[in-house]
Amino acid sequence: MNLTTHRRIRLSIIMLIVALAATSCVGTRMGVSWPSVGLIELNGQEHISLSYNDQVAILSPANGVPARLINPDSGRPIRDNENNPRSWVLSGASYENAQFYALPIRLNAETLLVADHNKRLLKVDAVVAEVQRTIPVADQIVASILEVGDVIYVPYQNGGLRATSKIDFSELWTFPTSGGIWAQPLLVDDMIVVPSMNHQLYALDRASGARLWSVDLGGSVASTPLLANGRLYVGSFNKSFFEISLDGQILSKYDTQNWVWGTPAIDENGVIYVADLSGYVHALDTHNALAERWSVQVAERGIQAGPLFYDQRVIVSSRDGKVYWLDSRDGELINAREIEGAPELLGNLLLLEPSATMNIDEPLIIVSSVDPGKLLIAFGVDGRQTWVYPR
Repeated sequence: MNLTTHRRIRLSIIMLIVALAATSCVGTRMGVSWPSVGLIELNGQEHISLSYNDQVAILSPANGVPARLINPDSGRPIRDNENNPRSWVLSGASYENAQFYALPIRLNAETLLVADHNKRLLKVDAVVAEVQRTIPVADQIVASILEVGDVIYVPYQNGGLRATSKIDFSELWTFPTSGGIWAQPLLVDDMIVVPSMNHQLYALDRASGARLWSVDLGGSVASTPLLANGRLYVGSFNKSFFEISLDGQILSKYDTQNWVWGTPAIDENGVIYVADLSGYVHALDTHNALAERWSVQVAERGIQAGPLFYDQRVIVSSRDGKVYWLDSRDGELINAREIEGAPELLGNLLLLEPSATMNIDEPLIIVSSVDPGKLLIAFGVDGRQTWVYPR
């Protein structure tokens, strides 16, 4: 990659960060976020949840169609005033221009909790997809909330983690950070591991919020660490990837080509796969101090989302609008698919295993783009496209 291209990638990401930071002063931020994709239970079955800009949607994994709203008493579809079946889509426009980065979490069988970027938590009736109550919080939220028993841990965009009762939403404790938290914290036994944009990785006592340790990773940490082999694996904006003990010691460090934004993937042999914002994918041996197995530049632009590993394949999506399948043994390119129009692929990837309850009989790779006409694209592990979800 030449110097001009390298600088262009760095400038684009910096502009993205500046745009996000600037939203502290405005209500509507259309076009500067990226989708968040996960799984959530609805009507006794797992569905895909999607949060992006002014919409939260719950979709069928089999075809990407929004789930129908079902009356739990009659088992029949809920219909609108024109007798059309209603679908599970929560529009922020109906609730004071609510905007969404974070995934919803389930409070109970009938209720979801959704973080609104406009300093609110929205308590949502899951049956009718309508907001029941709004709970004000101290700051914007861009990272998904961590739920542990009757406590939720709310990460703030501009700094701080708030432990909150899931029962009455009262504050249990708050831990301040001088930089924002842009990735979901991680539960490890009785401690909460918190990545921060102030270069620190923190470990806090789950019950009290007391700091157990912190380690400086030399650059912003924008991803949830991976817990494997009794250790933490995480990258930073210091062009580095780290192996960290559970008492906060850096055990190994690997120099990447550019910033590491996404959470890595690991295979059954302890090989970990890391992507960076210069379009490189690196395979590292966790049994040998992160020794490099291979490193290839696969994409023309940066890779923000973390890789997926499945069946000897490493799958990554890039800002060049393409999805790549690599041989996990040597990094050789197996397949590449360009999304029509080459929209930026910034959101996380989601792997769906075959499941009778989700009505899918083959693995699916769910890719998110910033194109409203194709927010989610489902591929088989062989690269065959199966469905597209447009908003």
